[in-house]
Amino acid sequence: MNLGMYKKIVFTLFALLISIAASAQNTGDSIVTLFDDLKVPLVEKKYVANTNFQDNWYISLYGGVVSNFGSDDSHSGFFRLMGPSAVIAAGKELTPISAVRLGIGYGRNTGVTDNLFGMVKKNDGSMSADYEYLTHNRFHWNTFGLNIDYMLNFTNLILGFRENRKFHLQGIIGIGGSVSRNYTTDKFVKAIGEITGDPDYNRHENQLHNKDKYDNRQHSLVHLRGGLAGTVMVARNWNLHVEAVCHILDNSFDSNPTTNNTWDGHIDYLLGVSYRFNNKGGQAPGFYYPRHDMTEYIRKMNDINDTRDKTRRRRQELEEMTDTIDVDAQVMYTLIAFDENDTAIDRLQQTNIYTTAYAWAKMPRSYIYITNSTGVDDKLFRKRAEAIRDILLERYEIPASRIRIIASEKDIQPVGDYIELIVND
Repeated sequence: MNLGMYKKIVFTLFALLISIAASAQNTGDSIVTLFDDLKVPLVEKKYVANTNFQDNWYISLYGGVVSNFGSDDSHSGFFRLMGPSAVIAAGKELTPISAVRLGIGYGRNTGVTDNLFGMVKKNDGSMSADYEYLTHNRFHWNTFGLNIDYMLNFTNLILGFRENRKFHLQGIIGIGGSVSRNYTTDKFVKAIGEITGDPDYNRHENQLHNKDKYDNRQHSLVHLRGGLAGTVMVARNWNLHVEAVCHILDNSFDSNPTTNNTWDGHIDYLLGVSYRFNNKGGQAPGFYYPRHDMTEYIRKMNDINDTRDKTRRRRQELEEMTDTIDVDAQVMYTLIAFDENDTAIDRLQQTNIYTTAYAWAKMPRSYIYITNSTGVDDKLFRKRAEAIRDILLERYEIPASRIRIIASEKDIQPVGDYIELIVND
């Protein structure tokens, strides 16, 4: 499988992970139910909140070891191919199951020379294997990399999102670039030159049958990344991380592209800590389960119950006033509730006004009285009443002659069918 095909597979998986993350986040509205023909939010329903751009950012610092694999790596022990590694990264949690990050890393890499160093050309032109102790020696070089990763939270994906979960297991897939420099294979070539008495023996002019076998000049490569990470939440803003990430690179990564292995690479084993910045408004980082305001809901329900009681009492009064009122008249009462000192009509009250307009359409000879059960006739009541009247006039095209504003419902002297819109705080 060539490099181009490998990249296509990785990018396809990358796109698939993004689509899974996008579909998994539940940011929908709360479920609603019908209550007396009105839609009322279910206050016990929880959902994952949408977040702002500045929410859920973090910065991380890692330290650990890098373990290389490549040409002739089987001739050295696993731990002898390790070197120090460090990474600094910044990222953002996009949803409860997905995150992205950008990292800058350093690694001290270790490679193994091949067996050509076991055969040396002497001054008389003969070949000798007297210097086999130079075979399969380790050498080192520095790598500086820039990576971008997509991280999929398997814990939240499989078990469901839970706020402040203590442990998360994440998958990592990414791409980046690295610069390799400061190879130390020169010391082996120099040693052979001193032994053979040939001061001009070097990697570019005299590498036996492979001229320029070791390309120790600085070079840059693209690498693909994949791995696993475990995260432990230790405080509100602090997390601990353990990661193992594999980097796949071209065969020239260890400066020896002539061997038969297709890929070189390294695995980073890292231990890190991250600081998560507070969300907008100073809230703790993360995703939240907001609830509707129970206080407002209960207040409106109490207002509806009060209106029911007043309606029952009003009907009793009408039954007693047989000398002035036609007892066969159709009467409808609707409560319009406002927030304190506010004249804005919310969506719930819009529904009540629609109910009134619908009732009037069935009895168009009736009058609509916008009134006040407390008898208060002040500027606030007038503005509220006018706001209701404007909606009835403009949106539902009810004639102005059929709408009357009366400060107290006790002053209403209706004849025949009528509708009361009672304005309460």
